[in-house]
Amino acid sequence: MKVNIGLSLVGVIIGEFLAAKAGLGYLIIYGSQVFKLDWVIMSIVLLCILATGLYQLLAYFERKYK
Repeated sequence: MKVNIGLSLVGVIIGEFLAAKAGLGYLIIYGSQVFKLDWVIMSIVLLCILATGLYQLLAYFERKYK
C-alpha cells in the first residue's frame, strides 16, 4: 500500500490532465499553458507533501497494528 499510495495520486493527476475543470492536475496544465511556472511548481510541491503525508500515515498504522 505504501508504494501504491503515490502511484494512485499520479493516476488521479493524469485523469485531471485529461478531463477536469479544477484540481491540481488542471492547475498544472493551465499554469503551463499561461506560463505561470509558480503555479506549476506550487502544485507539484503540494502533491509531494500530500504523497509524503499519506505515506507517513500508512507507515504509522503499519507500526501501530503490526
